[in-house]
Amino acid sequence: MSVITLEGLPGTTQKPIRLIRESLYVEPISSCNLACKMCYTNVINGENRRIVDQATVLDFTRRFVDATPTQVWLYWCGTGEVFLHREFPAMVNTLLAEYPEERLTQTIQTNGTVRRLREFTSLERLDFCVSIDGSKEFHEWHRGRNTYDRTIAFCREAFDRGARSVLVRMLLTKDNIWDLDEFNAELLEKIGPRVRLAIGAPYTNRELKGVRRKAQAIHQSLIDDNRAISRDEALQVLETRYDNRYELDEDPEAVDNYLSLTTYGVHSCCHGIINLGQPALAIDELMTRLVASERSCRNCSMFPCM
Repeated sequence: MSVITLEGLPGTTQKPIRLIRESLYVEPISSCNLACKMCYTNVINGENRRIVDQATVLDFTRRFVDATPTQVWLYWCGTGEVFLHREFPAMVNTLLAEYPEERLTQTIQTNGTVRRLREFTSLERLDFCVSIDGSKEFHEWHRGRNTYDRTIAFCREAFDRGARSVLVRMLLTKDNIWDLDEFNAELLEKIGPRVRLAIGAPYTNRELKGVRRKAQAIHQSLIDDNRAISRDEALQVLETRYDNRYELDEDPEAVDNYLSLTTYGVHSCCHGIINLGQPALAIDELMTRLVASERSCRNCSMFPCM
């Protein structure tokens, strides 16, 4: 059976694939404390949850840094929420102690509802990406009741404890896209003048259909994409309502590939679709396999995913 891809649509066929050798994505847990309507990841909680233990994560990261002559950018994420990993702050602290800024920098993606910031030895070298999907009404439609105020408080605490940066990542819908000015002003008022906003169109069942059976990390059932806005619709609104003062958080030049360590092995991107092997493999071998995976990336139904 042939796979339907996005190749052939205007503006997609020539987008190159860029290998980012200095980027490492780490997703060490499958659990989440929320049940977001538009979430497409395969969250597994309870006794069957999947975890990459501290020793494996640290060994892989150390070998990756040793194999990379330039500064490494480590991006922490969870299939759901990385702060649910019991050893997460300890792993961050260990790497902060072992590597100076010029060798390793760390960014943490979180939903901002698990308050463990006090467990870090320091936040001065840490960057945070926090999911907030508009003002309280829009955010809690997606992520559930009693989440908005907790997440705002997390962002304020991060700055109070010395975090280097806080980037709010907002998934656009047909509803919240009309209130970007109000939401941006609300963030500045509630969190502070240093907060930044990034917006993006969510993936829908159309993009996910072709990868569900291929990727264990992708939710196998339909998501609620009833209010999701497409990229083209979003671009039109951003132009007509905002004169392009807001831009989608995407790279128009290339699709990035990089080593991604997840609970299912090592992959070529954060979606966990193209498996390159297990974390015990040598970094050079994984890089060789990453280079060789370009055709598989182009044949993915989510391509171009940036």
